[in-house]
Amino acid sequence: MTWRRLSGRRGVIAAVAALALGAIAGCGSGSGGDAYAAEEMASGDEVSIESLRGSPALLVSWATWCRECAEELAGLAEFADSPQAEGIRIVAVNIDAADVTEEIDAKIAASGLDVEMWRDRSNDFKAAFGALGVPTTVLLDADGEMVDLFAGAIDFDDTEVLDALERVRNS
Repeated sequence: MTWRRLSGRRGVIAAVAALALGAIAGCGSGSGGDAYAAEEMASGDEVSIESLRGSPALLVSWATWCRECAEELAGLAEFADSPQAEGIRIVAVNIDAADVTEEIDAKIAASGLDVEMWRDRSNDFKAAFGALGVPTTVLLDADGEMVDLFAGAIDFDDTEVLDALERVRNS
């Protein structure tokens, strides 16, 4: 797997972009505020960041057309079943706009993923968190505030990822 974390100059540029996009979208600071909502896949009910408050959360955006996403979903499934995921709510957010339910179900089945599944047909994820593409992984603290953003497929065993998870677990 490849792992890219937005840091240094790229991180500053991404942070500024996230703030600007969040302001434009009416999402406050772009930190994943209550304005971000999606649909829970199983029930069709609306869900939001508010529903995640109380525990740290890891949101991973993905799409059926994204080649890197299949690898990311498999890695996420493995991570979700590991001790490193303890105390973290994990949400896979599908951003496909098209009606591709069969393809979505096939990708989920192929990865063995068994986590919360949200559907965001209008890709509000991008504006809410300043995502530059898919997959994008967002780490939220227990208050629903974005504390880290990882662009591209990540290695969930990477020290920087595990350190970020530990920080939100202990905050």
